[in-house]
Formats: sequence, C-alpha cells, structure tokens
Amino acid sequence: MTRPINYESAEKEAKVQLALAAVLKKRHTCASASRAFDVPRQTLYDRFAGKPPRKKAHEADQLLSQAEEKELVRWITRLTISGYTPRYETLRELTAEIQKRRVKEVNEHGMQLVVYPQIGENCGT
Repeated sequence: MTRPINYESAEKEAKVQLALAAVLKKRHTCASASRAFDVPRQTLYDRFAGKPPRKKAHEADQLLSQAEEKELVRWITRLTISGYTPRYETLRELTAEIQKRRVKEVNEHGMQLVVYPQIGENCGT
C-alpha cells in the first residue's frame, strides 16, 4: 500500500524540481541553485546527472508500480464510500487483477510468459 502523503517530503521534492529547472535553463549552476532554493547540493548534482528520486528508483523492486498503487487506492476508496470496507482477501484479489491487466498483452493463450509471485503473507504455505 502507498504511504500517507508526507507534505514536508513533497515540499522538498518540489524545491529540488524548481532548482533543477533553474539549472537546466542555465539561470543557476548546481551549487548556486542549491543555495538559492535551499536544497542539498549533492541531491541536485545527482538529479542533474539523471539519477531518479528514491521513490522511483526502487519501483522495480515492488510488486505494484506507483500508478498501479494509485489504482488500488482508488478502488479501495470507491468501495469504502459505497459502505463496503474491503477485507484483506479482497485487497489481494484486487491487486492480482491489477497485475493481470499489466501482462494481458504479453501472455498468450495457453502460454504464460510472465508470472508474478502471490501477494501477502504466507502465500506459499
């Protein structure tokens, strides 16, 4: 599941993006932009070199992508608004459905080219 929004972290990320934009438009160097926008200099150097933010860098290690997590949250919100609080098993089914959508075009009839591990604790037992 996604974590609650950390507004302080989101604000820092916005500052880094503004500083990076200033560097790309050649209004600042990385060092001067880090001082002007009050962001860590090394973070700005890393982003300028193409290093992704931590949240996106580890996306490949997760079972769901950021967009898929947002879709799951949207489904949960809709269910909750309608008065049905989803159980753990329902969440696992919804997550499996999202994963099926991801590989729908890859897998062929009778031949599974992509297989994902089951989601949840003790799934193999």
